Amino acid sequence: MKKLLLSCMIALFAVPAFAVEFTSGDFKANIYGNIYADGFYTYSSDKATPLFSSLQMSDGQHSFGSYAFVGSSNFGVTMSYQNISGTIEAGLGDPVRKFYLKYNINGKADHYILAGRDNNIAFYNYGQMSNDGQCMIDYGALANKRRLQLRYGIGGFEMAIIMPQIGFGSGDDKAYTDKLIDTDVNGNELYSMATSDYMFNYLPRLELAYTIANDNFNFKVFGSYGAYMYYNDTASANLDSFNKTAHMFYVGFGGSANFGNSFLNYVGYFGQNMYLSNAQGDYRTGFSNSALNPVSLAASSTGRYTIEINDIYSAGGSLGYGYKALDGKLVSQLGLGYSANFADHYVNADQNIGAFLNTQYFVTDWFSIIPEVALLYNIDGANGENQGFSVVAGLVAALNF
Repeated sequence: MKKLLLSCMIALFAVPAFAVEFTSGDFKANIYGNIYADGFYTYSSDKATPLFSSLQMSDGQHSFGSYAFVGSSNFGVTMSYQNISGTIEAGLGDPVRKFYLKYNINGKADHYILAGRDNNIAFYNYGQMSNDGQCMIDYGALANKRRLQLRYGIGGFEMAIIMPQIGFGSGDDKAYTDKLIDTDVNGNELYSMATSDYMFNYLPRLELAYTIANDNFNFKVFGSYGAYMYYNDTASANLDSFNKTAHMFYVGFGGSANFGNSFLNYVGYFGQNMYLSNAQGDYRTGFSNSALNPVSLAASSTGRYTIEINDIYSAGGSLGYGYKALDGKLVSQLGLGYSANFADHYVNADQNIGAFLNTQYFVTDWFSIIPEVALLYNIDGANGENQGFSVVAGLVAALNF
């Protein structure tokens, strides 16, 4: 902890020297960074499991963890010459977070082509800082993922061809990394199959978004679609031949509005089989996320295993209120969200509610402290049982330049 605090203090005093823009004719270089240090205590009920805990006590009911320093801290540079720019962003948890080239057509900022790894466009989230910037994801908001893509934008409209991420960790597209496992009544594994062995790997998905924005208001609508093809040409002793496709899609909206010192955030969405693209983020506890997978193994009429697809639908929404005091040096936010997943093969809907309250105090324009308390309550699981809750409390120190 002493080393962590020392590193933060060194970075704090170094900021004025590095937060600069270099200019030489038409060439510009902008250096930026975000450094986070956090500590959060979590109390979890018996059926819930604390997220990302580095220290657990009393069988996991009480835990303490620090996650954002490694998970979200980053340092980047954007270099531009006339209408062409390139960005590289590095982090501790993800050494190369972003890398992309961007061409502004006719020099217009709202008319461009982008190629490389950047955030996808079909999402909206806000506010919550705990759990490494959870931002109400899985409790009324959608996750944003850094993905290889080709994107075109003009006048607020954006279209992107998104490549899946495979083998890079928790942000992977689930359709490409999960294993389908069949078990007996006692839970013993009978047969397992890596789904990636039976797919057209790297099949991209399509995302669209349109944003209207001015000084006091912005509104974004978005959508995503992907097809996940499972095939096996030759039957074996255990596996039947098959050729099936799972369709993933979702549509949503989000935005913010300012009213004097007050502001609102809002988001809503509806989708099908969203688990496959990992748009829901893996933040829920107490309910196995694999139950959201629409693809499973089933015995066919031949007695061999085959792929079975049972569509799962998802919906959610969130509303946040904030207030700026002391000429913007003190910003308080309150958020409340709800999400649900439902399907014909579920006993009942998987329902979740979340809430947070935080206050960001800007010590300087580039350094702030954010205490927060959050509630994550998994009301029901697909099996009809209560899935427990977690209460999270702590603070984040943020250095943004």
